[in-house]
Amino acid sequence: MVTIKALWRDGKTPLAQAANVGRSDGELVVHCAARQQRYLLSDVRLEAGIDTLPDMLHLPDGSTLEVAERIAIRRLIGGLSLADRSGHWLQQSWAALAGMTVAAGVVLALAYRFALPAAAGALAPLVPVAAEQALASSTLQWMERGGRLHPSHYPEARRQQLQARLQALLPPGSPYTYRLLLRDAEQIGANAFALPGGTIVVTDQLLQLIRHDDELVAILAHEAGHVEARHSLRSALQSSGLALALTLITGDTSSALLALPVALAHADYSRAHEREADAYAFARLKAQGLSPCLLGYGLQRIETSLRRSAAAKAASTEARGSSWFDSHPATEERSHPDGTQCPPPPP
Repeated sequence: MVTIKALWRDGKTPLAQAANVGRSDGELVVHCAARQQRYLLSDVRLEAGIDTLPDMLHLPDGSTLEVAERIAIRRLIGGLSLADRSGHWLQQSWAALAGMTVAAGVVLALAYRFALPAAAGALAPLVPVAAEQALASSTLQWMERGGRLHPSHYPEARRQQLQARLQALLPPGSPYTYRLLLRDAEQIGANAFALPGGTIVVTDQLLQLIRHDDELVAILAHEAGHVEARHSLRSALQSSGLALALTLITGDTSSALLALPVALAHADYSRAHEREADAYAFARLKAQGLSPCLLGYGLQRIETSLRRSAAAKAASTEARGSSWFDSHPATEERSHPDGTQCPPPPP
């Protein structure tokens, strides 16, 4: 019988004794200190060593055998299970381990890029409108406490005028009751943004920049497109985790009101979202007998203003942060809806 040298430990003390290990039919035979022990091979568990470390045989009585001749002992007992061989191969092969790590990173990246947005898009329509409105109110309070929003310098009559124009633009059957708010926002600059539940905020700076109400209405229609498609909610759910979506769906907004306002305030729309909101605005403008070119005119004015501001402030943080265009399609592209050749904007 071929034997292999090993070190035997009884499992109770660290003391090791020299032993010889062999095989007889379906049994492992251990010779140690002038005595012989036999174990069924099916009861013996092999723990594969790593690099220069020996293999370890775990015996059913709690004792162990440490074997330096790893190839020989594996042949003797019949090798490793598929799971053990796979784990040992990964432990031994740094290239394989690195490859598995890269593969896992790719899977996670693809999940973040495709699966997470798809899941957020599927769950967002299930969130009740009342929960969206609660999130909008919480987000506004967070922005006001942080000094990002201040009371508007424009009279209430101006807000009511724009609110009426927005209402006339919207189709019947919307689940939302829209609320237009005017706010002074020096940090944000010339901008308009939509919050979940039908709240649209227009900054004083935007009203100072765009003097043509039809262009303002076009921008409001674009923001309404974000509301109807729940873009801000979907972006916030995607960045904050889908578990929060389940709390909103069930009507429990307590945890979401703590976690989502920051995500909503910093939500970035994808280019697909922007094009979807543009298409909504173009459709609503046409339905009211207005030119879809109006949105492009408004965007051109905002972009021109931002470029001048950035140049004047040497591209300061405030100038960059106020940009409407970080994730938007090119303004030139959006100024030609459906390939329309728009005339130059009015002065």
